Amino acid sequence: MKRLIILFIILMAGIAGCGTTDEEKGSQSNGDKNSGAGEDISVQKGIVAGEMEPSLTKQEGSGQVVYVYSIKNQTEQEKTFVFSSGQTIDFELRNDKGEVVYKDSKNKMYTQAIQEITVKQGEEFSQKVVLPNVGSGTYTLTVWLTAKGDRDYKATAKVQVDQ
Repeated sequence: MKRLIILFIILMAGIAGCGTTDEEKGSQSNGDKNSGAGEDISVQKGIVAGEMEPSLTKQEGSGQVVYVYSIKNQTEQEKTFVFSSGQTIDFELRNDKGEVVYKDSKNKMYTQAIQEITVKQGEEFSQKVVLPNVGSGTYTLTVWLTAKGDRDYKATAKVQVDQ
């Protein structure tokens, strides 16, 4: 009988304690929500230290023209990109007249699988771009991200091809 009474008291204290804790948390949450709403607005305006910065840099290679496309996270938050296929970037070469002479994704197939790439604060996502043989001349190389529902983060560079 003593065990039953002790068990009952412990159970009631536990239930009463849980109820009190929930109420306290609830009132704190409501207070946080109310004060947070004003803070969120000011934080949204001032939280970004920078932007996602795309860039193209030439890489010296053995007989090939190679560029590295990078996108650096200059914000104070992680950025996750969602891709609907195995393709993460695309690029094109335009001649002096502005005509597209090569587009990387044309006549190619990619795996159909959703993938996510997360770029943490201060880090970058990079991928090599190997230019095809297009003949001598000056071209404009444009590279962009193929993530779903997001900006394309284009980077452009003038390319001199001597063959």
